Amino acid sequence: MSTDNGFTGSAHGRPRAFAGRVLLGCFSAALLLAGIATRIAAQQRPHIGIDDASWHLESSSDGIALLSSSVPGIGIVPLKATMTIPGTIEEVSMVLEDVSRRGEWISNFGQSVVLERTNDYDQTEYLRVAMPWPARDRSALIRARITVSDDLRRATIAAESVDSHLGDALPTLVRSTVYASTFQMTQVAEHVEVVALVFIDPRGSIPKWIVNYFTRRVARATLGGLRRQVARNLYSPPQLMAMHQRMQAFRTFREQRAIAP
Repeated sequence: MSTDNGFTGSAHGRPRAFAGRVLLGCFSAALLLAGIATRIAAQQRPHIGIDDASWHLESSSDGIALLSSSVPGIGIVPLKATMTIPGTIEEVSMVLEDVSRRGEWISNFGQSVVLERTNDYDQTEYLRVAMPWPARDRSALIRARITVSDDLRRATIAAESVDSHLGDALPTLVRSTVYASTFQMTQVAEHVEVVALVFIDPRGSIPKWIVNYFTRRVARATLGGLRRQVARNLYSPPQLMAMHQRMQAFRTFREQRAIAP
């Protein structure tokens, strides 16, 4: 039996593990660590930039640094994570985009469904996040948009909650909020520098300190999983070349949109 406060009343069955998303939703993981949506007017949504001066280091281990900050008026602490992955942006992007394999590296993966793909750089996705008993699972509708620098050395995924009917056929569960979050990849020599900004409120009655604690644990586990998945070299040279060509095509796409009536 379920209640309306975000928790389930039954203690029977196997406890469900907490899961997150790294703002990674199909070339978007990045959303990795993320997952969740609600109706909030844009002007009301809390925001913090990836380069904001208020970020401070919380911990660093296994090549993954976690930083935190604060946003006035909200108890959720935004999280910023940095790490280096040997390889190329194309290789990392292939892992992020492969929905069928996300369960292999995203910590306690729930569900991911691409609802609409307007073009190669813009898509809407449904996410389901498993929560530990007695909390109910969360769901999210997010929009992820990709930009690529002209020199192809940086790709950025920006994601946040959207209000859409595209996911009406999928379980609503408890709808949480993904505030503006970012997954940024920068090519430096033979490795990719990753910066992920995760800002999520799962809603319901979960104490904010528990949310903040698990966000950090899931972020570290998922980023470590991403690095290991890239190292498996699962994608062929033709697949990587196709991804490179999509990155090259972004400039033309951007210019065409700029001159469109």
